[in-house]
Amino acid sequence: MSLAALSTARHEALIEFAALGQADHLPLGCYVWPTETFRWSGVLFVHQGYYRGAVLHFTLAIPSSYPSKAPSVTFESPVFHPLVDPVSGNMRLDWRFPTWRPREDCIWNVLHAMKAAFKRKALDQLREAMCANVEAYHTYREQTALFAHLASQTANLSTSSSTLYASPPSRLEDTQPSPIRFRRLEEEEEKVLKAEVQKLGDAKVVKVKPAADLSA
Repeated sequence: MSLAALSTARHEALIEFAALGQADHLPLGCYVWPTETFRWSGVLFVHQGYYRGAVLHFTLAIPSSYPSKAPSVTFESPVFHPLVDPVSGNMRLDWRFPTWRPREDCIWNVLHAMKAAFKRKALDQLREAMCANVEAYHTYREQTALFAHLASQTANLSTSSSTLYASPPSRLEDTQPSPIRFRRLEEEEEKVLKAEVQKLGDAKVVKVKPAADLSA
């Protein structure tokens, strides 16, 4: 690969990271940080559905030929999901991007697709040919109650003390440790945090007239 192409990929990646600060670009409950230019560490908080309560660490790998080729998403802990390879942790994204369109499809689209994959609407739309874990696909289709139980196990494992507070592992070679880590709060820290949350809960919404009406 030429230095010019590599420079373009690096430039595109950094611009897109900066763009994640714009409204609606970064999915709710999703946080990412570039461990390296082409390796971003992330965590996804799942709020609804079968995986409700899950806290999933992942790595977003950006190819050196980006934006010509799509990024990839790899989960760092076991995730029982039709789109996630049970061995590598890699999530298939071609269910959402059958053909990658450079500069039309972007990193923020990939992050939204990753989050959407955990919703029932996306699970209902999957076909076997799209799936990396065919067993999970058939379990969802044929034994929904069992699937719900296994998805709940995924969520519970992700928030267990041994998983949540440990240094996130990496399935990818030559990858720096994730800077996104969790730790237990000290008692005083927890009290302060609870007080701040209480203040937010008690906050009142103050309606302000639009600028055009200020003279009224």
